[in-house]
Amino acid sequence: MSWETFVVGTLEIEPDMPEEKKVKIIEDFEEVLETDLIWDDQAKEYRVSHINWMSHVREEDIKKCHEKHKRHIKRISLSLWNLSEADFTLHVDRSEHEQVFGRWYKQRPGTIKESAAYLFGTLLPPTRAAAGV
Repeated sequence: MSWETFVVGTLEIEPDMPEEKKVKIIEDFEEVLETDLIWDDQAKEYRVSHINWMSHVREEDIKKCHEKHKRHIKRISLSLWNLSEADFTLHVDRSEHEQVFGRWYKQRPGTIKESAAYLFGTLLPPTRAAAGV
């Protein structure tokens, strides 16, 4: 299953860490976050800010990666948002209109005729056979 996620944060690795160990930590975090960590030379930390529309990033995977490398991490701050889960949604429709093919019609027996005329007359391009009639 995939969903839309937004990951943002920073990661600072212990400064006396051997280069190959740093590389492994970064690779592991990039794998679970499904994006590259960008080095900020001024702040001496890695940064991430990424929206993924087909994401498999999970809180559990981030926690496991942190647990695996926590003794080599000086500071970490990561936030994960699942964008397909609304914080608040309100839908109210007390009208007698219905949306059909992107247009609003009053609900009545002729609605299907009007919507079909719109579909075939506007959305679908005319064919040669129809043009010759």
